[in-house]
Amino acid sequence: MRLIYCFVLALAAAALLTPAVMALARRMGWVVAPRQDRWHRRPTAIYGGVAIYLAFMLSWLFLGGRSSQDLVLVVCAGAMFLVGLADDIFELKPQVKFLAQLLVATVAVALGLRFDFIAWTWLNVPFTLLWLVGVTNAVNILDNMDGLSSGVTLSAGTILALVAAVKGAPQLGVPAAALAGAAAGFFIYNFNPAKIFMGDCGSLFLGFSLAGCTVLGAGGASNLMLALLIPVGVLVVPLFDTALVSFQRTSHGRSIAQGGRDHSSHRLVFLGLSERRAVLVLIAVSLAGGLLAIFLHFLTPLVAMVVIAVVIVVFVFFGVFLGGVKVYNSPERARRRWQSPLLDQLVLHKKQLVQILTDLLLLSAAYTAAWLLRFEGSLGPEQMNLLTVSLPWVLAAKILFLWLFGVYRGEWRYVSVHAMIQLSKASLAGSLVVVGGTLLLRDQGYSLSAAIIDFFVSFFFLAGSRSLVRVFTESIMHKEGEPVLIMGAGDGGELLLRELRNNPALPYVPVAFVDDDPAKRGLVIHGIPVLGTRHDIAELADKYEATRVIISILSPVDGGLEEVFAICRRAGLECVRVQPIVEQELEHTA
Repeated sequence: MRLIYCFVLALAAAALLTPAVMALARRMGWVVAPRQDRWHRRPTAIYGGVAIYLAFMLSWLFLGGRSSQDLVLVVCAGAMFLVGLADDIFELKPQVKFLAQLLVATVAVALGLRFDFIAWTWLNVPFTLLWLVGVTNAVNILDNMDGLSSGVTLSAGTILALVAAVKGAPQLGVPAAALAGAAAGFFIYNFNPAKIFMGDCGSLFLGFSLAGCTVLGAGGASNLMLALLIPVGVLVVPLFDTALVSFQRTSHGRSIAQGGRDHSSHRLVFLGLSERRAVLVLIAVSLAGGLLAIFLHFLTPLVAMVVIAVVIVVFVFFGVFLGGVKVYNSPERARRRWQSPLLDQLVLHKKQLVQILTDLLLLSAAYTAAWLLRFEGSLGPEQMNLLTVSLPWVLAAKILFLWLFGVYRGEWRYVSVHAMIQLSKASLAGSLVVVGGTLLLRDQGYSLSAAIIDFFVSFFFLAGSRSLVRVFTESIMHKEGEPVLIMGAGDGGELLLRELRNNPALPYVPVAFVDDDPAKRGLVIHGIPVLGTRHDIAELADKYEATRVIISILSPVDGGLEEVFAICRRAGLECVRVQPIVEQELEHTA
């Protein structure tokens, strides 16, 4: 109950203090005007971080503990708040701002706020410093869209408070609950359209506090993986966004410190999501990451590693998908401040390199999963030794056949039946080699069943990874445009549907198919239903507010298309026919 009281008090305080700060900011002229590299469209009050900090402190002072690490976290978080406030007022140089952050983090570590899971204890100091400063800046740069930073903090703080309640750790639970409550109270006014911004005083405070809470929450873990599960899980969104922005800006010749509309939230909006929906999607991802981290704690380390490997691949391909969104101007893409033949080759073939690296990770996870399935989820020392010894040979054989069968020459966006067939051939060839090796070494304890299971698991993992970009494309992309009906629910209609969806230059959104074949009625093609024949065009156009019918039929039509054009004219619809290129060329040569 103490954590609930702490959350509610911080929420109420932030909900009351934020309007007061907002009114003062407007009276004093503390507002930020719209800018080209910013997302807001009207002058907006700043210094909302003051309300967040005061609400947090009020809750902690009334209900918080007084342990040494608790005090260190709160005092140093307050110092980070002052660094952010100074930056908001005086616009500190990036070097000065970074040195101030490093100084605060150093003091925190020196006073005992640090990880303790690395065997070489001295390594805990630089690792914690890197973590505190890195997460602080990750949350800072995440503050790029209304409600995003405060919403992610609400999610992360709630998960950390839940972990503290399970562990019985008030030194973690109280600051985490207070942080979540303060973020929730501010979120009410910061969600799109934002009435106030938190500024660096808010984002730096939230970032450092979250980082410090995760350090407290990692205490007592037996190894590095378990210790980092909760921190990385609850902070997956800021860490992912920082990695994406850093990689994309570096590869496009831009400074990492340079602002711009190239964050994950911006890219989701460019894909067609509303600002609110983009923020809610990322908050949901943050919440899912934290809950997954808690769930993994109940699994054995080896099973958890398999799940983590799959999750890493999902995020890698989500980053590849978002990285494909065009957010930079064409001349800017071609410019780089330094040239290197080796780097040019790496950039040129970066997709193939990413695919090979992810395949290595997935094949390792699949082979491990096969052994776990064979031995009912638990491997003894002998099985672990056999798995470790054989894994490099299995990876070498499978990657070799994937390369020989041309799997790495495919384009991720265009996963086809042919690509899946080639993948199945390569997987089968690699698995046959593994099975053959297992038969030769079976007397040493290698399991033939595990080798056979590995084929199915590895193919499932590899096929799934190659479908991820297309899954993201079809589930996230939302195109606005003129509703249209497609005449022809065959190969021509399917080709047209994909072109209309994937080509942003075509301002049309298919809403339904019509086809004269009654057997096709009720079918669904890529999510678009077949709802009638040519005689239903007028009714369907009225129902879906369509103003255009596009005919895309490859085969000859019984009775011709004159009746379709006549139906459209009577209904006031524009009707055009898309002819195959080959047919146009034949007509031209004739």
